[in-house]
Amino acid sequence: MTDNGILIQAQMLIDNEQYDKAYELLQNSYEKLKEDAEYLEKIALLAKTIGKEEDAEKYWEELVVVNPNSLVAYSELLDIYINKNNYKYYLTRAKYKILNEKVTQSIDDYKKAINSTAEENEILNARFLLAKAYEHTGKIQNAIDEYYRIIEQKDDMAIYYKLADLYCEINDRYSAINILQRGVKAFENVDELSEYLAGLYLREGQYDKALEYARNDFSKIKAYLMKGENNTAFDLLSKINDKSNANYYALMAEYYFNIKDWDKCNEFIEKFNELSPQNPLVYQMKSLVCDANNDSYGYHYNMGKCYSYKQDYELALSEYLLAHRCDASKSGAVKEIIKINEASGDKSSLMEFYEKLASQEPDNSMALKGLGDIYVDLYEFNSALEYYLKAVKISDSDYDIYYKLGFCYEKLKNISKAKEYYQKYIDKAPLSPDSEKLKEKISKMASDESDITQSQDGFIDKILSLFHK
Repeated sequence: MTDNGILIQAQMLIDNEQYDKAYELLQNSYEKLKEDAEYLEKIALLAKTIGKEEDAEKYWEELVVVNPNSLVAYSELLDIYINKNNYKYYLTRAKYKILNEKVTQSIDDYKKAINSTAEENEILNARFLLAKAYEHTGKIQNAIDEYYRIIEQKDDMAIYYKLADLYCEINDRYSAINILQRGVKAFENVDELSEYLAGLYLREGQYDKALEYARNDFSKIKAYLMKGENNTAFDLLSKINDKSNANYYALMAEYYFNIKDWDKCNEFIEKFNELSPQNPLVYQMKSLVCDANNDSYGYHYNMGKCYSYKQDYELALSEYLLAHRCDASKSGAVKEIIKINEASGDKSSLMEFYEKLASQEPDNSMALKGLGDIYVDLYEFNSALEYYLKAVKISDSDYDIYYKLGFCYEKLKNISKAKEYYQKYIDKAPLSPDSEKLKEKISKMASDESDITQSQDGFIDKILSLFHK
């Protein structure tokens, strides 16, 4: 019998009030279905119905493992635990509140759970969940305090990581370093903790300390480069066999930057970019090369790209504007400013920079279409047509422009031209969802045009008849 067949048969027995038989069937299928949330809920409810409370408790507890978001399981467990186990009751009530998006209210329950037990593992578990709740509600210092209480009871490598992360989050690298030093002593053979500590020392400018804790060659090379010991760094770089690692190319670029070989530096930056595309570090490195060569435009443009890939668009826009002020003849910064303004919907700035781009690159269809779109938004359809017509000459394969042209002509009551461009859109994009709608529109336009012509002919006949009386 299939898994679903077992559940269906059990439900049929339940519907016929044959609860014991249904329960026996489900119990016999336990090994087969114990990972199935629907099965666990059904057998738990049935156990409760026939008075097997201990079995019901067992199945509800298994259900919250299989499906941690089961509100019904937590609700049933609350009823079971309330007069039986205070620790489990408060812990379950906290989780129930979290599922109902009341995380702040769960904090008091976790505290009560801690105070309801003397078992070390239970206390540690509740403290960990309490710390997570503090994190979720933005109470970082409270979370840190709870994590500290955990490692006072029992060393846990993950908690050292967590504490370091939280200290870095609040820009307290001194405390992050201290806790990682303690973690490295507790877990001497864990390279990741030492590497984390070495990285923090590098950010603090303590290069000798970074070398003391660095466990891999890349970290050591980075420290030597930042110390200015370029020959030592290059010797280590020369011994690295894994040329598929992006860090190798980033460090080679840094080495050539240090010795002021700009061509080689840029060569390795590009190789780094190939392996790690859209990495903000690529553009930060490019900006430093530009700065070293007194290229103000390049510095600000690349810093703009760096911030863009970090998704900090406000700082990116500021850098692109500075780049444009450094050299208004270059279109790169203008295009990036347009992208940001398109996303933010800043129409006034968009018009300004579309016009700048159109003057720099008269054949830039993006600028021409953009200006046309802005004039459409302003209901200035004649001005919009001017730009769309220029754009269509440059890129006649862009079927979207034909739609825009048809729309403008329609608004200007030039029905024949509207039909002409709508038809061109259909010819260029026959599979577009808009094509069928446009066919109906063209048909209606033809009908309306015929009615207008007939009406005009009738009016002229009446005028002429007056002259023949």
